[in-house]
Amino acid sequence: MPGERDTSGDPDGAMPVAEFIALMQDYAGRRGLPVECGREVRRIEPHGRGYRIELDRETVLSRCVVVASGDQNVAVRPALAANVPDAVAQYDATSYRNPTSMPEGAVLVVGSGQSGGQIAEDLIRAGREVYLSTSRVARQTHSYRGRHSMAWMVDTGIMDIPKANLLAAGPIPTRALVGADHTISLQSLSAQGVQLLGRLTAIDAGRAHFDSDVSVNVAFGDTTAAETKARIDAWLTANGIMAPAARTDPAETVVPTLPDPAILELDLTQSVGSVVWCTGVRGDYTFLRVPAVLDNRGAPIESGGLTRVAGLCIAGVPYSVSRRSGTILAAAPDAERMVNHVEMVLRSN
Repeated sequence: MPGERDTSGDPDGAMPVAEFIALMQDYAGRRGLPVECGREVRRIEPHGRGYRIELDRETVLSRCVVVASGDQNVAVRPALAANVPDAVAQYDATSYRNPTSMPEGAVLVVGSGQSGGQIAEDLIRAGREVYLSTSRVARQTHSYRGRHSMAWMVDTGIMDIPKANLLAAGPIPTRALVGADHTISLQSLSAQGVQLLGRLTAIDAGRAHFDSDVSVNVAFGDTTAAETKARIDAWLTANGIMAPAARTDPAETVVPTLPDPAILELDLTQSVGSVVWCTGVRGDYTFLRVPAVLDNRGAPIESGGLTRVAGLCIAGVPYSVSRRSGTILAAAPDAERMVNHVEMVLRSN
């Protein structure tokens, strides 16, 4: 946090959610920040040269507003989810809590990005029978050459690749598969007992259908992880930086254990007790009734948190500027940009 330093002794560690919340509360308290929790914002609309904010118990007028409600509060399910039999419970990555909260029977996890991989591992370690529907998702090694891979990705500029460059290569990909405190790969999941399936293509008459690209998806993850490590190696060499030698990561070297023959179909009425959809999230900006700030899908029209409307900023939009956008890594530069905009608007009065 601004003006703070890490005292955990583990800068590459993963902070549990309760500790992260406590960090924020403590910071706000020590700094005397006027944070009010548990307040519902029902509507924001233009009012004069500023905005009218309708809250649960009052209405507030403000010259400027920063919307920081996040872009990950509504789960996205594919249309075929409607075909899942009524007897099969359905969850999203946002509603999953732990293995004991799931009904009996095998669990089908759909989506092999960060959430899907971590949830599948959580379930299999609890002794549940798990099927994971995979796709071509990049993978990231947790640590490499003595540091968290994300730290290297910041230093090398990988996290600052502009959005325009990413779009030029095609649709912006799903966030990579990575573990919170260790490497997770499709092959490491398979070695633990997760049964890997291809991409879910259809659900009809109680049966789920998958393509046969499991091995392709495993190889794609390996390729993307190797490319990131190669880029880190090149950057270290180019800058004359000494770093520990790369160590073998068992999660990457373990041989995949794939169903033989490949599982192309599952009878959900017989084999599966629940489905966990790890197929994406989006923001809920329905309370934002300001023209020209949302597109026809309800997504923000902004760049680096700045909208087309003076005095209205929207924080935390993924890939707004670069890869780091939408992550904690972007909080400081985005905040500075938005504060400068707010100051400019206030001085114009």
